[in-house]
Amino acid sequence: MAAELAVLPDDVLLEVLQRLPLHSLAACRWVCKAWRDIIYGRLRSRLLSPSVRGIFINYVIYSVSEFFSRPSAGPAICGGLDFLSCEGVEVRDHCNGLLLCTDWEDESWYVVNPATQGWARLPQRPPPHMQGLDQTAFLAFDQIMSPHYKVYLIPCVPYGELGDNMLPEAEWPPASHVMHVFSSMTERWDKKTFLRQGEAAGVVADMASSRSWYKNYHAVYWRGALYIHCQCDFVMRMCLSSYKYQVIKKPHQFGLYPSAHLGRSVKGVYCAIFHTRHGLQLWHLDESSCGQIKWVLKHDTNLASFDKKIHLDGDDNYAQQMDKQWVLQDVNYRRVGSDFGYEPHRCENWVAPTEEKFEWNSDDDNILDIEHAAEGRWSGYIGYLGFHPYREVVFLTLALDGAVAYDWNSSKFQYLGRILPKDYQEIAMQCAGIDTCFPYTPCWMHEFPRKSSESQLEADEQLSGNSLESQVQPDLHFT
Repeated sequence: MAAELAVLPDDVLLEVLQRLPLHSLAACRWVCKAWRDIIYGRLRSRLLSPSVRGIFINYVIYSVSEFFSRPSAGPAICGGLDFLSCEGVEVRDHCNGLLLCTDWEDESWYVVNPATQGWARLPQRPPPHMQGLDQTAFLAFDQIMSPHYKVYLIPCVPYGELGDNMLPEAEWPPASHVMHVFSSMTERWDKKTFLRQGEAAGVVADMASSRSWYKNYHAVYWRGALYIHCQCDFVMRMCLSSYKYQVIKKPHQFGLYPSAHLGRSVKGVYCAIFHTRHGLQLWHLDESSCGQIKWVLKHDTNLASFDKKIHLDGDDNYAQQMDKQWVLQDVNYRRVGSDFGYEPHRCENWVAPTEEKFEWNSDDDNILDIEHAAEGRWSGYIGYLGFHPYREVVFLTLALDGAVAYDWNSSKFQYLGRILPKDYQEIAMQCAGIDTCFPYTPCWMHEFPRKSSESQLEADEQLSGNSLESQVQPDLHFT
């Protein structure tokens, strides 16, 4: 059949291919070079999913991420990433369908595509260029522009301590910022120097005294630039083509330690700020005015003032009846347990929930219907789960229990379901909480390079005596 289709004119073949489902279209790239060229050249945008398939959530005390998945008619996504060669990983960043993950047992780092189950184990991370600094890692990937990804190690000042070579009064970030970058094209870590444009955010002493925990910071990749939420709540905008960066101050100062969260939505970079118990502000980073970058307030509301509230004290009858309840895959419930004094709930033959059973069509992405929402009251805590990248919607959590999608244009909600893992409250007691979250949009077209002939474990052992330029290829897997 493939040989017969290969003789068809390109326009006819294009008409055939563009009628295929996304996962089938992605598989057709492997049929022959002619099909691959047509898909990459003329159908590439179809392989970009406009829908959020779920949210990866990191909970306090758990070292393995959970996946809160939405009903979908498409192929199921295994949120536990069981196809990896390790026991479990924590998601540290997400960019256009790829995840940056870490395995705390051996400090390995992975770039993973949950949709295609392709993954790469990165070479051992090089140390910071200056003793006493720490590093955070972020991912940059744009499947439209290139099939390759990069991982950036961003230096940061540890909380409460300064290295011997660090001057408290020195500017931060520095005029020249030296960092390591891993590229899937070169398959090694290289040093890059970014030059600062404009003023610094403060001095080293300010960063060391900031109570904001840098691990929870997010980064946004948007149109060739990486926006990083840094200590003291400033944003560092890194232009990845010119190797220049600038400091962007936060929109407003609400108290000493406001709760600010960076994310990407339909028009670029956004910031959600919780400035009171129920107060929510949504800001957009506007870069359209002749090179001037400024924060523009898009929405300001007190969530407790709405007439219709989503009531979480009852059951989930509405969501279940409408076949719209999202599913927490409870990865930790089946992996973890012995460390907390009870028998682990393991299931060796576990498979991802069969999402096809839901009637809700993911292509509609209709999460804003609240006609059946019950009357009630907000119950305490309001938290942040992330922005929808293609809708003016922000995902929130209420009382650490249920998740909602909030459309800030219409001020409407959709209750999505409960998000606490099984037995989590009993395990965590007073430490229960959500650490970081990453709304996930699948990528069906990214393939990883061929597996290296030399194992990555052997390469890691040799790192101490080799330069960065002599590193071998990372351990790569694909399906």
